[in-house]
This record gives sequence, C-alpha cells and structure tokens, in this order.
Amino acid sequence: MVNRKQFAMCGVIISAIIGAIVGYSVKIHNFVLPLIAVTAGILILHLLRRKVDEVIEDERIYRISDKASRRTLQVFGIGTALVGTTLISLGRYQEIGYALNISVCILLILYMIFYAFYSRSPLE
Repeated sequence: MVNRKQFAMCGVIISAIIGAIVGYSVKIHNFVLPLIAVTAGILILHLLRRKVDEVIEDERIYRISDKASRRTLQVFGIGTALVGTTLISLGRYQEIGYALNISVCILLILYMIFYAFYSRSPLE
C-alpha cells in the first residue's frame, strides 16, 4: 500500500517527467509524444491512487473545490466576456475578441449541461 505522502511525491515526479517530455517534444516538433505522455501519466496516477490506504479527499475538500470552481467560472467568464467585447468594439484584434466571446459561450453551455446533469442525478 501507498500512503498519501508517497502518492504526492509520485505525482510531483510524474508531473516533472511529463513536463520534460512536453518540452522535448516542442523542441523536436512532435505533437503525438505529449498526448502519449499525458495519457500514460494520468493512467499511472489513477492506478497509484487506488493503492493509497488513507483518505485523500473528504467532504470538506469537495465543498471547497465546488466553491473555488464556481468562483473561477464566474470571474473568468465575466472577465473574458468583457475583454472580448472591448476588443471587438475597439475595432482592433476583432478575431481575438470573437474567439474569447465564443469561448465564454462554450463555457456557459458546458456549465448548463453539467448543471442539468448533476441536478437530476443523486449526489455522492
């Protein structure tokens, strides 16, 4: 079995290895290598997490994560929409402004889909 501290250390090491692989792949112009590295890293961390014998997350961590995610969505959505609209209205960098506003629309649609899904299913 693995304890929580060992799991965290493995997470740091795996993240560093993935970062090195991504950096190397950018240098050699290979876009497949990072996909493989990230997928393998996620799989390894998932397998290690199953072997942890201590509680990693509890209800308090879930509540904090919920609140942080909601606030991040609010701040990022409003800020990005304002920046995008400002760029469009100034007439400069309109493509960037449209891209930002489309991103906000996609973000809101995803939020509504997940909200509808979680409001119908029982919470764990």
